[in-house]
Amino acid sequence: MDLISIMRIFITIVDKGSLAAAGRELNLSAPVVSKSVHALEDRLGARLLTRTTRSVSLTEVGQAYLDRARRIVGDVEEAEAAISSVANAPKGHLRITAPSTFSYRHIAPHLPLFRTRYPEVEVEMIVSDNELDLVENNIDLAIRIALLKDSSLIARKLASNHRAMVASPSYLEKKGNPSHPNDLAKHDIISFRPGSSYNEWHFLIEDKPKLIIAKGRLQLNHGDAILRACINGGGIAILSRFVVGRHIASGTLISLLEEFLQEDIPIYAVYPSGKHLSPKVRTFLDFLIEIYGPIPYWDEDGNHKSDAALRAAL
Repeated sequence: MDLISIMRIFITIVDKGSLAAAGRELNLSAPVVSKSVHALEDRLGARLLTRTTRSVSLTEVGQAYLDRARRIVGDVEEAEAAISSVANAPKGHLRITAPSTFSYRHIAPHLPLFRTRYPEVEVEMIVSDNELDLVENNIDLAIRIALLKDSSLIARKLASNHRAMVASPSYLEKKGNPSHPNDLAKHDIISFRPGSSYNEWHFLIEDKPKLIIAKGRLQLNHGDAILRACINGGGIAILSRFVVGRHIASGTLISLLEEFLQEDIPIYAVYPSGKHLSPKVRTFLDFLIEIYGPIPYWDEDGNHKSDAALRAAL
């Protein structure tokens, strides 16, 4: 058995939690799985797994090797998929998931164009603000807007995600414009519910980072709810530019403290490391990257590309 195949077995053992489960997943016998692990450990001269009768756990060396093995196997699979995609047109059922706010604004509106280009791909999108288990739910691709922690997933950056501090003209007329982050103590703040990482507001003041934990008298659990309260004069909020970009462009909201704000949590597409990157998945990834562009359209002028511009891209 070649080294890449043995690496795949090792990764599957870790992901599934036991040699037996890995064997079932890969349709290999228990002795073959066990011998593969022993062969890998002998080759490396180090123990990668600690085995018990029911489960396995990684040694410190095993954890370090796992991270590199995932990248190597992922690169090989991508290379194989790239060759395969030349000969095979994208087709089949594509199952994706994405958070609600981003789905409604920046995925669903583009799906008709994707279907026009690739009529043999059937798209199913699950809108969910929970991070669904991709393997358990048989999901090909997920959109994540977060600092990624799960090393079992392969991630590809789709776009930047700068956040903007905003308030309505009517609110600023009553309360005035803050000229420094310290001025925020005098203002009405609209925040997410306590404990949300979105309440961490990052600034750079005199070349030094400063973190403010926002706690408003209005505390809401969804970005669209915060947006509506902000537009109606409820106070100052920080939201992603993919939410507020067009409102800033139209003057419905005013961008504040741009010279101080340091907010960017990228938008990623993620997929399971053990899953073959099929032409339908690769094509959808490339499509989104093309649509969003090097500078996302929500950062350029806050507006979606016009229908004419989308048609011209065909």
